[in-house]
Amino acid sequence: MKKLVLNTGLPLATLATLSLLTTIGAHAAGLEYTKQSILPLFEEGNYAELSYAYVDPKIEGLDVAGGIGSPQNNEIKDMMDDFNIFGAAVKVAPSQNTALALIYDEPFGVDTLYQSGSEFSNDMGTTEARVDTRSLTLLGGGKVNNNLWLYGGMEYQEAEGSVQLAQNFEGDPIYYNLRINDKSDTMIPVIGIAYEVPEIMLRAAVTWRGEGEHRLKAHENLLVNNTILNGVLGTTGPTNYNDIPPDIKGLIGLPQVEFGDTNLSFKTPQSVNLDFQTGLSEKYQLLGMVNARWVEWTKFNIAPTGITQVVGEPLAEYKDDAYSIEVALAKQFNPQLSGEIRAGYDSGTAEPLSLLGPYDSIKTLALGGKYKVNDRFDISAGAQYMWFEGGTAYSKLPIDKSLSERTLAKFDDGTGYALGLKLGYHF
Repeated sequence: MKKLVLNTGLPLATLATLSLLTTIGAHAAGLEYTKQSILPLFEEGNYAELSYAYVDPKIEGLDVAGGIGSPQNNEIKDMMDDFNIFGAAVKVAPSQNTALALIYDEPFGVDTLYQSGSEFSNDMGTTEARVDTRSLTLLGGGKVNNNLWLYGGMEYQEAEGSVQLAQNFEGDPIYYNLRINDKSDTMIPVIGIAYEVPEIMLRAAVTWRGEGEHRLKAHENLLVNNTILNGVLGTTGPTNYNDIPPDIKGLIGLPQVEFGDTNLSFKTPQSVNLDFQTGLSEKYQLLGMVNARWVEWTKFNIAPTGITQVVGEPLAEYKDDAYSIEVALAKQFNPQLSGEIRAGYDSGTAEPLSLLGPYDSIKTLALGGKYKVNDRFDISAGAQYMWFEGGTAYSKLPIDKSLSERTLAKFDDGTGYALGLKLGYHF
């Protein structure tokens, strides 16, 4: 049988890492910003890259001030801020059959800001969440035989953030603030196996990444402006929850909770990635790619002690694990220029939606191009469009005891886009 050989004159991994948005992902289920790609490990020889992406999602909806469908509903304007993602990698090949890579990315995050005019903003403040993570992954690998690679290493991951929740609960404003006092770091194992047939540009790589446990010192504070409480206390404005006498809390059914310093812990989820590519046509210089990913979001939650006891549920948690798949077709037009088209689907984490990231499944379409300036230096650029599935956000805290949950908001389907640039250098 005749072998399919792509005479590209380019390294095996050139087309597979064509689009910056292939590895960044721009937006995915839960708190995910990137796909935590390890593909720089498979670049030919010694290699370094720098990458940047700008992401602008737009999600709107209605709160439930008058009930879903009521003309009294307040509009929730675009409540997701745009954000930037930076990445970098250095790969060295000590020998033809070994490789070392150091990869920097920003895998998880939240950039949420509710504008005034909805139930999630009041005179005390607005609902806002900022979470940032940074990771540095060191990988080493080697060939077991002519076709099989084994690789592994450790990821150092750092996290920080803050959360503010403002809500007009049944007409009574509340304002909660979670201030994280420091950064947290953790070490995460990474293990993988890859099979290659260079003659037809075939590679299948499976990578497992463990969960990371973060522990932070934080401070909680809750202000309430309840009409019944104000009448009992003889006040007219917001009251610090800690200043409410215990007997008054018992009288109006409030939990006996003290807000203040707390130890906060959460886990970033374990994941499995499949990266597959194969040559499709020598004549037309085509390469096909499939990238699949599973992320265990069902074990993730953020549950500060005070607010969790008051409302009876974590600040953030997810019902389902997330599955995603991307398929792509890349073509080399000439020795300097190649291009790619990529379509993707992310299952999301199911309803109820989180107020901090109110969307479920995501569909994506991306275009990318790479220009080889010379034998060492290349430039890649990509653009991605995203369609977010909306839905309902609700709380386990009921309006009254006859209900099992309280609907908070109904979010429309949203859209967004991402633009990326990557510089690659072989040395």
